[in-house]
Amino acid sequence: MTVSAGSKRLKVLFFSQRFPFPMDTGGKIRTGKILEQLNNVFDITLVSNVESPKDDKYLDQVRNVCAEFHPVPWKEAKKYTFKFYLKLFRSLFSPYPFTVLNDYSRDVEAALRHLTSEKHFDLLVCDFLQPSLNFRRLNGAPTLLFEHNIESVIPRRHFETSPNPIAKIFWWLQWRRMEHYEKEACRTFTGTVTVSETDRKCLKEFGIENVFAIPTGVDTDYFAPREDQVKKNSLVFTGSMDWLPNEDAIQFFIRDILPRVKQQMPDVTLTVVGRNPSRRLLKEIKSHPEVTITGRVDDVRAYISSHTLYIIPLRIGGGTRIKAYEAMAMGKAVISTQVGVEGLPVRHGEQLIIADEPEQFASCIVRLFGDAAARAKLESGARSLVQRHFGWKAVAESFADICAHVVQLGPGERCQI
Repeated sequence: MTVSAGSKRLKVLFFSQRFPFPMDTGGKIRTGKILEQLNNVFDITLVSNVESPKDDKYLDQVRNVCAEFHPVPWKEAKKYTFKFYLKLFRSLFSPYPFTVLNDYSRDVEAALRHLTSEKHFDLLVCDFLQPSLNFRRLNGAPTLLFEHNIESVIPRRHFETSPNPIAKIFWWLQWRRMEHYEKEACRTFTGTVTVSETDRKCLKEFGIENVFAIPTGVDTDYFAPREDQVKKNSLVFTGSMDWLPNEDAIQFFIRDILPRVKQQMPDVTLTVVGRNPSRRLLKEIKSHPEVTITGRVDDVRAYISSHTLYIIPLRIGGGTRIKAYEAMAMGKAVISTQVGVEGLPVRHGEQLIIADEPEQFASCIVRLFGDAAARAKLESGARSLVQRHFGWKAVAESFADICAHVVQLGPGERCQI
């Protein structure tokens, strides 16, 4: 790495509200893989919420990502429960977006303030925008916000795509609150890291200074082509199903795209691989025997490898989708919406197929099912691109250089969120 903030090893406090293990979401994978590399060059103190006993079995893996770990116990309110809806209702009377309030914790804020008062840090890093409210009273060191998404884009796209008028009102309110919060919060940090040039330009348009971009990465040794038997006319999607954009993507596909494919390919199947699918999604697929939802699996590679095509029918989201690079690294032919590969330097027809309209998406599936040569061309182009340019080591080097640069900028003046 080309880190050069003097000759000393930087002391970095890294706050990841979500415990990085297991690395079973895009955000946790990105955070965990970058921390694995940063731990070789920085003195990392990691602070995370830990939900016992669920997270306890992963505690021995923490030594791979930090020199010192400070867990903060917590219990997350599960979605669609009474407690969850009560928090949602109370958030309507707050100026903050619901997800920001949900990630605030007095215990976390107290732990961060105690650590920063007892120990000198060269840099304070907040992972994701939503828990940044916990940083509002920290002073004395430069601060860096790691934006995995432009968060205000997500509720805006929910607002634009929701057919329900009540839901539209809710998402409009969350969009406006998140946009205001995102602008103000980013201004309180010395620097901000985004995961694509597209996101960096968006924050610059917000008037945010000191914005830096890193590429999205993938472990190309782990996600490599396999010799698994491929099921004919089969589709696969991977992603955390408790993330609303992923759930929306599958609902959109089942309702608007899959019936068009079935008209020409009656034996088509779809396998959805991801943790915590909602009851409403499980209820919806009961009328679709060709759709299987696995829930959480320990290893997604066998599922990606054993299906004909990998699909990303996302309509909502921000940042970049690690799932796209994982499938491409395994040499799979990918069909995605533009949103699904937003911010990734990929080309339609060379590394994957991009289709936004349901009729177009379905037509591309049918065509590639019947054209092995076209699939092989996409598979080769996809694997070649990510293998040459997007390993995690290079991504972490970029992040480390940004950290060193932000340290040199100094803490500056911080306003309250």
